[in-house]
Amino acid sequence: MVRRTWRFSCVAGAEPGLSLGFRERPSRAVPNEASPAGGPGPADEGTQVGDPASSESEFDVIVVGSGPAGMSAAVNVANRKRTVAMLAGETPFGRILKAHSVANYLGFTIASGQELAAAFVRHLREFGVPLIREKASKIIPDEDGFVVFTDKGFYRAGAVVLAAGVYREAEIEGEEDLVGQGVSYCVTCDGRLFAGRSAAFISYSPEGEEEASALAEDYRVEVTFVPLYEGDYLVPEGVRVLAGARPSRLSQEDGRLRVSLPDEELQVDVVFIHKNSVSPRTLVEGLESDGRHVTVGRHMETAVPGIFAAGDCTGEPYQTAKAVGEGQVAALEAVRFLRERARTA
Repeated sequence: MVRRTWRFSCVAGAEPGLSLGFRERPSRAVPNEASPAGGPGPADEGTQVGDPASSESEFDVIVVGSGPAGMSAAVNVANRKRTVAMLAGETPFGRILKAHSVANYLGFTIASGQELAAAFVRHLREFGVPLIREKASKIIPDEDGFVVFTDKGFYRAGAVVLAAGVYREAEIEGEEDLVGQGVSYCVTCDGRLFAGRSAAFISYSPEGEEEASALAEDYRVEVTFVPLYEGDYLVPEGVRVLAGARPSRLSQEDGRLRVSLPDEELQVDVVFIHKNSVSPRTLVEGLESDGRHVTVGRHMETAVPGIFAAGDCTGEPYQTAKAVGEGQVAALEAVRFLRERARTA
């Protein structure tokens, strides 16, 4: 499996309608698997992403999200001479690109969302901030900070800034109650735990096909693939595909998971779910939230020491200026957290 890391490329003095592109850096392989404790598993040949010896697998701060809050946080961490990377998921730069005009961002009078994004990207390029096109699926504390699992591998960071916007996807009934009890969002984290057993893989986008394939081929799991989108479904032979069968409920009985579909009920050992975004409450254990929003203090700190949040995920108003300001506060407090932890180590 190959991990792609991208650096930003845009044209100075961008005009409306600018297409933001990327320049690809040489990619490195991701470890084949990770241990349940978050450590590296068997590695491919060469330098590995996820290998502690690799400078590209460990950062002082990882920013989850690449909208205005995430970009602001990344720039401010880099400005303090700390290493930082952004996990952008499948749609970098978020909703700002879709804004027809923004009239209340100081210094721009009236600008399109693409014009603002182009200016932000130029700023990021000046600081050499890497954008990693991977989706965070789980964040687990360890003795040095955090292990951030993605749909392609994992990274380590001393602190994390959550800036992934408002969680909007409707959950399946029973889903959140069963997270960690048979429901998982991370094949890299949990796939090996169910090797040789049965799984339902519910996917909201084609990107989930790769993870479902890894589950079937690498871990010899008997996979039933339930796509919630139309497509060609590129999964290995032997994987049962139930297109158009939207699950209504997840439940547990006698240690097995039940997936209620329109015409049948699946009984499996585990349910993996691939989404474009993951609820913050399931991304980080112990995180407090108020409905769809992460609960934060004045310094953008969450209930989990070392994890900060900024932007739309912390609540209204959903405004670019507010997101940028919160991103700066979260970044500076993350750096302060790292400094204070080093003093007491």
